[in-house]
Amino acid sequence: GDALIIPSDVNDYFVDNNMLRQDQFVGVCGGNIMDEEHMGELLKLMQCGLEQKGVSDKKVAATFFFHEHVICILKTFTLKGELRYELVDSMPRNMKPGPGPASAVRVRCLDIEGLQVLLSWYACSRFSDSNCDFIDQHGWDENNCDFDPRVFQAFVWSEL
Repeated sequence: GDALIIPSDVNDYFVDNNMLRQDQFVGVCGGNIMDEEHMGELLKLMQCGLEQKGVSDKKVAATFFFHEHVICILKTFTLKGELRYELVDSMPRNMKPGPGPASAVRVRCLDIEGLQVLLSWYACSRFSDSNCDFIDQHGWDENNCDFDPRVFQAFVWSEL
């Protein structure tokens, strides 16, 4: 059968098993992945971390729940201190049309605008034809979040 992942349970597991500390928690956001305002909140949390304004110089990560799947979004720095954003999807899948081995994905972006474009592309790549039909026929309504394919939720954490 289909497994249901409850986002808050995953994050509670990380805290309960000392993988994350509660004082590292930045915030949670969610909504319509195709809505710039909803995604803007996530991008702000990723940029600012615990600082709440400005661009934080700390590493930040998010567990990103979308389309019955979990990925990780990272804010990292190179050895030279250059900022990078990364999307990590450990679930193997074919990214190119045609035959070939499935593989995990790690995509690096040079700035927050690149991450925004990447997340939009990622969302669209996950939608099936029936998802697209639903989106075309129904405007966003928070009351439909149990079955709307656009729904996402992200939990953001920062290093101290």
